[in-house]
Amino acid sequence: MDIQNARSNVLAKARIITGISFVLGLLFDYFFYDKIPGLSFPCYVILVIAGLFILANFLKKQINKEAYLLLVLLIFFSTMIFVRSSDLLTFLNVIASLFLLLVITEISFGKKMKDFLIEDYLKILLLPFKFIHTSFQTLSNLFTLREAKDDQKVFSQIVKGVLMAIPILFVFLLLFSSADLIFQKYVSDLISIDNELEMIFRFILILIVTIVFVGAYAYSFREKEGQITAPQKSKNHTVGDIEISIILGSVNVLFFIFILIQLAYLFGGESNISVQGFTYAEYARRGFFELIAVAVISLFLLLATEKYVIKKETQHLLGFKILSTALIIQVILIMASAFTRLSLYEEAYGFTTLRLYSHTFIILLAIIFCLLLYKIHKDKRENTFAFRVFLSLALFLAVMNFLNPEAFIARRNIERFASTGKLDIYYLSRLSDDAIPDIIKGLNISDEDLRRRFASELYWRVKNSDSRNFSPWQSLNISHLRANKILHSKIRELEPYQDYQ
Repeated sequence: MDIQNARSNVLAKARIITGISFVLGLLFDYFFYDKIPGLSFPCYVILVIAGLFILANFLKKQINKEAYLLLVLLIFFSTMIFVRSSDLLTFLNVIASLFLLLVITEISFGKKMKDFLIEDYLKILLLPFKFIHTSFQTLSNLFTLREAKDDQKVFSQIVKGVLMAIPILFVFLLLFSSADLIFQKYVSDLISIDNELEMIFRFILILIVTIVFVGAYAYSFREKEGQITAPQKSKNHTVGDIEISIILGSVNVLFFIFILIQLAYLFGGESNISVQGFTYAEYARRGFFELIAVAVISLFLLLATEKYVIKKETQHLLGFKILSTALIIQVILIMASAFTRLSLYEEAYGFTTLRLYSHTFIILLAIIFCLLLYKIHKDKRENTFAFRVFLSLALFLAVMNFLNPEAFIARRNIERFASTGKLDIYYLSRLSDDAIPDIIKGLNISDEDLRRRFASELYWRVKNSDSRNFSPWQSLNISHLRANKILHSKIRELEPYQDYQ
């Protein structure tokens, strides 16, 4: 009897997971196919979360409290896709939302996030591959398990028959539509799809999304084994203090020489650079991304050496502390050099999205290096360091959303025009809808020729803005609505300059 009950519970679990996943698959097609993400994204995320709570209630499981904090972050970042329209910021918000969904899947009923090590965060990226096994296992349970009761057997057979019939009917539907134009018209009127290849693609898309959610929910509600977290084992692979001292010592010397050159030239004034045959802007422009690469590589070097260097009773040796601290300080100085180079380049050529994000990324890197320094000297726990880095990344993206990067860029470039008389109106007019309230102020600049060309660019932006992708409610976006209202209110003012070159 116990075995029968267990089989019944497994089958019931497979049914509800598959049912919820199939609904989410259909809604994914309705919300996102051939549409720009907008209001649909937070709505869909809320439905995915609702599915999690429905399953938890049905299976009588208690969601970990840590997951609730992540749910707040998830709703915030997904909602910002509805609020902001910057392509890069939207991309980052989507990535953050997907990553948070994966973390929630991992910790909802299992391992606590406070126990995550650095590699655990990296393993989250590979989590979808684990869904493959759990999805096929769940679908297999749906069809292979049999109940003792006749009515439950009948229900299982009905579900199996319907799922088997759908692809067969679909193939016949396509053949009949191709063979008879009248039949095709009735089918087209019924489902509003004219393109047979599009039907196939959308059907496959729904199927893939359904399988992904079956795997994700099944993985989240899997039966855990051995959940008691064992204390961290001592590392079998270590590197001697002498080897680490040679590595860090030589890197420190190289960095010190580079910083001396920076002090003499980059921070020493334009006259020192001109002696070497370069303009200040040319010198500042070169090497920025190389310096950022140096900082990133240094971070991984320090993380690796700090993890595997031999310790004395869990404490780092004095030599390692001195060398790692010196390297972190020098890396921060090198990042200050990169920050200065970029500032000089912006003074010469203005602000862009890439330059602004590069600036903020340098600040983020500096914060991570400070957290690493604190780990080396004070708190040795890797899971605590990893969690602090995770919070720093979440805070970084939240600040970028509140900053509204492209509006900031528009304001700074227009302010820069007042002092330099230079303004890239082509770039300014093509910033996202987030920047429109500030972009429109460019119509008040003093340069008559620039103002007229800018008005012409904005006029054609209005004329080309009525894209069909923005018409469905799923693509509704606050920035786009506000920008449309502002630009259409200016259309009569812009119209006389439509052909101005």
